[in-house]
Amino acid sequence: MTEDRRIDDADGARGQGAAQAALDALPGIEGRREEVIDRRRLGRILFFDAIVPTGAFVSWFLAQLLRDPSVSARSLPTLALLVVVLLWSRLERGLRERYRAAQALRGAARLVHQLLTGAAAAAFVLALVITFLRGDPPAALVAFGGLLGLGAGLWAWGAMRRGARDAAPVPVAEHAEMNTAVRITTGCFGVGLALIAAVNPLFAAGGGYQGLSVVAALLAVAIAALGRFLNAVPAIGAAWRTPQWTAFAISVVITCVAPIPAFAHPPLGGLIGAVAAGAILAFFVVAALWPAGPDG
Repeated sequence: MTEDRRIDDADGARGQGAAQAALDALPGIEGRREEVIDRRRLGRILFFDAIVPTGAFVSWFLAQLLRDPSVSARSLPTLALLVVVLLWSRLERGLRERYRAAQALRGAARLVHQLLTGAAAAAFVLALVITFLRGDPPAALVAFGGLLGLGAGLWAWGAMRRGARDAAPVPVAEHAEMNTAVRITTGCFGVGLALIAAVNPLFAAGGGYQGLSVVAALLAVAIAALGRFLNAVPAIGAAWRTPQWTAFAISVVITCVAPIPAFAHPPLGGLIGAVAAGAILAFFVVAALWPAGPDG
């Protein structure tokens, strides 16, 4: 019995020693994790993480502000433009996974970023409610939200750049494989974005175009929901190279800009919607078929 107790005590001591060694190693592991974080690229990701939603909201409000009186501001299909925010958030998740950084900002820098982002979101949501209740967007509140969103992006970018000054150069993280599934998903993503770009211009055109606008909005939301359910969007975010990101950036600009002239000149809405959707489809067909090329 005494011998068994000694063996148990020895095993317990070894277990406690292993646990203590693991705890002692945590700071070193954390330090090595910090060393491999590519702060420069993550800073750019955080910047666009603020700019894309801000641009989508501001363009929607600007279209409402400049709209012809024949175009109603109280229509849910027009909010399809904001699906861009959802799509970007999923892409951005894939980028974070590629660079192995679930939370890039820390401490006071993270707190300031969260305060700016939260205040911008609150300003936009309040402006959205006022627009639907009153019919006209509160320009001052929208401008304030836009400045907060821009400030959040610049703050995060600056904080990451400051953290990268004394850090050793980090090798570029490898892309995920640009396989057939990623290419098909990229094409479907382009279809969804093209539908979003067509919704507002078609709605502004009035008449039978509004029915097409509702159909386009429902299809765009369905594609976005399917991508979220299958967790497909983060995968393409981790696999995309420069051609795909270029197609996405140009397409987002088209999607955000197209409603402004369409709302101001409703008779041109059908043409603007068709041109915007067609251009985005063309960009994404090229992006989906583009050779993967070297990693980088």
